[in-house]
Amino acid sequence: MKEFYEFGLWQKDDHITSIGCGYGWWEVSLCLHYPARQLTLIDPLVDADDVADSIAYFTEKTGIIWETGVELNPASLQKSNQIWVFNAWHEFEDRAQMLVKIIDALEEGGTIIIEEEISKSERLQHEGCGKELFFEKEIIDEFAKAGLHHVASKTKDEVAIYLKFRK
Repeated sequence: MKEFYEFGLWQKDDHITSIGCGYGWWEVSLCLHYPARQLTLIDPLVDADDVADSIAYFTEKTGIIWETGVELNPASLQKSNQIWVFNAWHEFEDRAQMLVKIIDALEEGGTIIIEEEISKSERLQHEGCGKELFFEKEIIDEFAKAGLHHVASKTKDEVAIYLKFRK
């Protein structure tokens, strides 16, 4: 968690949006320990009870008070300082269209952070959904083509990496 925060370096007054967040456990845990002004969660699977349960679980477990505002599934992406996509980039059917929406929602100078399992020497498939995983260079090239600047890559573990891009 600290490693991801040091990679993302969001501020207390930032608005963070997470796309494809599932039930938002990562996001809630991160923003509990490193608060932001606002956290917007976007995923058809998440509802208010799920997020409330996550917040209750982590605050009870840690004793830390929740400070971040939360919004679920707004009608459109709002201006954000950071946009996160955790282990979901390979699942989007129309990534080019998603990138356009992300760029439009990202504040000037804002960042997008992708956490993604990747192919390394041969094309792999995601164990959960069976979709093909990208090579790191493919993701970087896709984002560069859309006009985003690759800032950094960091190995998360033996199968996943973090990629950071700036508008």
